[in-house]
Amino acid sequence: MKSEDLRELKRFLSTLDDEELKQRALYLKDLASGKIEGPSVGYPSIDQPWLPSYSDEKITYTFPEKSIYQLIYDNLSMKKDQVAFDIRSSANGFTKGIKVTYGQFLKNINRIAKSLSVIGTKEDEIVPIILPNVKEARELIYANSVVGSTSYPISPLLAVNQLESIIKENSVKTVFIFKAFYPKYRKALENSNIEHIVYLDGTEMFPLFFKLAKKIEKLAKHEDNEVDRIIESDKRIMSWDDFCSCGKKIQGDLVPHYKKDHVAVIIGTSGTTGTPKGVCLTDENVNAVAISYINGEYFEGNFMDALLPSIGYGISMIHYQAASGRYVYLIPELLTTKFPEAVEKLKPDNFPGGPVHYINLIKSNLCEKQDFQVENFISGGASLPRSVEKGLNKVDEDYEERGVSNSDLKVRQGFGLSENAAVGAYNKRGWYKFGSIGIPIIYENVGIFEPGTDRELPYNEQGEICITGPTVMKEYLNNQKETDAVIKVHADGERWIHTKDIGYIDETGHIYHVDRIKNIFMRTGFNVHPAQIAEFLNELPFVVNSAVIGFEHPEEQAVPVAFVQIDESQRNHRTDEDLRSVLLSKSTENLEQPSVPVDFVFVDELPINAGGKIDQGLIRKQADIDFDRDHGKVLKKSLSFREK
Repeated sequence: MKSEDLRELKRFLSTLDDEELKQRALYLKDLASGKIEGPSVGYPSIDQPWLPSYSDEKITYTFPEKSIYQLIYDNLSMKKDQVAFDIRSSANGFTKGIKVTYGQFLKNINRIAKSLSVIGTKEDEIVPIILPNVKEARELIYANSVVGSTSYPISPLLAVNQLESIIKENSVKTVFIFKAFYPKYRKALENSNIEHIVYLDGTEMFPLFFKLAKKIEKLAKHEDNEVDRIIESDKRIMSWDDFCSCGKKIQGDLVPHYKKDHVAVIIGTSGTTGTPKGVCLTDENVNAVAISYINGEYFEGNFMDALLPSIGYGISMIHYQAASGRYVYLIPELLTTKFPEAVEKLKPDNFPGGPVHYINLIKSNLCEKQDFQVENFISGGASLPRSVEKGLNKVDEDYEERGVSNSDLKVRQGFGLSENAAVGAYNKRGWYKFGSIGIPIIYENVGIFEPGTDRELPYNEQGEICITGPTVMKEYLNNQKETDAVIKVHADGERWIHTKDIGYIDETGHIYHVDRIKNIFMRTGFNVHPAQIAEFLNELPFVVNSAVIGFEHPEEQAVPVAFVQIDESQRNHRTDEDLRSVLLSKSTENLEQPSVPVDFVFVDELPINAGGKIDQGLIRKQADIDFDRDHGKVLKKSLSFREK
C-alpha cells in the first residue's frame, strides 16, 4: 500500500465511533485467525494480527466511569474475607508474615481518607508519598482517590533538589515519608511551606503491645538520635498513628470523589527524553491497566511483589492486584540477591520483576531443583538477556507457542513505559515467542514508525515503537513542551506515545526490542547498537551480564566500552587479561568492526536503578572515561558496585 493511501485509510478510521471500532476489531480478529478471507494491509497497527488471542466479549468491553477507589471497592464486594497481603521479609527468612484481609484494607483506606479530609487535603492537591513497598503506601494511594487528591509516590533515590522543586512548584502541603529517608530529605522538607509531615517507621502494621515494648526497650537503652529530636521539636511532624487518629471525629465513610480526567497518580520518570518529569495518570488510565490485565487473562494465582510504588510497573501491579482480589506476598525490600531465597521459600505463582532478579536466579541454580514450582516470572523494565531466557525456559531460539500454553516456561517478557502505566506488550500464555517482548496488551495498539514521524513501517522493518490506547498518560506535570515531544496525534486521530525504543513487529504481531534511540551512536559514520553488543556478550559462557555504553572519542566520534560481570565459576584460572583477550577475539569474529568494544571493564555486578534497569548514569560516573584527556585509554579496568 502506498504511503498516501495508508494515510487516507487512517483518516477514515479516525471517523469511526466506538461501536464501529469494536466491530472492526472483531472483523480483524476473524481475518487474522482465517475464519474469513481477505487481504491484509501489511502494517501491524492496521491489521492487528494479535487479536485472535483475545475473546470477542473482552475485545468489545466498555470501560466504566469510576475512580480507582470505586473500581476496587466494587470488585472486592464479595472478597472482603480473602487475604490481600501476606507481608514477608528477609529478616526472618520470609517465613511467618502478617496477613491483612481485603475487608481490613478497605477499612484502612476509609480511615486514612477521613484523616486526609480533617487535615484539609483538597481536590487535585498533590500529595508526595516517600515510602517503600509497604501496605500503607497502597492504602494512601486509594485514600487520596477517595478525597480527590493526587498521589505522587516518590522514589527514595530522587535527588534532594528535585524533591524541593516538586514541593515548591506544586504548593505541596502534606508529605508522607519513611523515617529512614528523613535525614536525606530534611533540607527539602524544612525549606518549604509544608504544613504536615507524616512519618512511618515500619512498626505501623504491628499490634499496640509490640509498639509499646519497642518504645520501652528504646527508653531502657537511652537511645536518642537526631531524627527523633527533630520530630519532637517540629510541630508539623506527626506519626502515622497520630495522623490516622485525626479521622475518628468523622462518622461514617466519605462519599468517593470522581471527576473525568482527574489525575489519580503521578509517577516520576526521566522518561523517553532523559529529563526528570512527572507522568500524570488519570483514573481512566490506571483503571484501564487493571481491566486490561483482567480481561487479557494474563495471570493466574497469587503474587509475590517487591516493586516500588514510585514506578509505573509498581502502580500497574498494585491496582491490578487490588482490582482482581489477588493474594499478595508483599515484600518491603527490593529483592535482588535475596530473590532466589524468597522464591524457594514462598513458591509464588507470579512475580513481576526485572532482568536483575532472573540473572540472580540463574546464578543460584534454584531452577535445577525438583520442587521449583513457580508458574510465571514476569520480566519488564529492560530487555532480558537471551542467555537467561534460554536458561530459565529451556527452549531454543526458534521456539514459539502455537495457541497452546507450555506450563514449563518460567519467564515471559513484557514491555511498557511509565507514560502508559507500564502497559504495552506481554508474552501471554499460548502466544510466547523466544526473544520477543510479547504481543500488544488488549486495548493497546502498537505500530513501528519512522522515528519522530507518523509514517508507519511494514512488518519486520526496524523503527520506533509507538503505542496508543486507554492507558496513554494525560500529560507530563507542568511540562507541555515535553508532553508534545512524546505524545503525537497521528492521521488516525489517536494520541500515540513515541517511546524512543527501536524495534520491529513480525507477521504474528510479536514485538522485538532492539535498542533505545538515545543509546544508539555513530562510530566513524556507522550506527552502533549497544544492546545488540551486550546481547552477544551475554551469550558467552563466562559472562553473567554486561552493559555497553558509547563514549565520545576524538577520532572516531564515539566508541563502545563494555562493562562485563564475569561468572567466577567459569574462570578456569584465567586472568583478567586472558578474559579480555577472549572477549576481544570473540567480538572481532562475530561483530561488525564498528561494534567491537574498544575495551572491557570488569564489574562485580551491574548497578540497578529503582526502575529495575541498569544504571548507566552511575556506570558513566564511576568509570570516568575521557578518551581525549587520557590519550585514548580506559584507565579504570575494574569497578565495584556491590553494597559493602
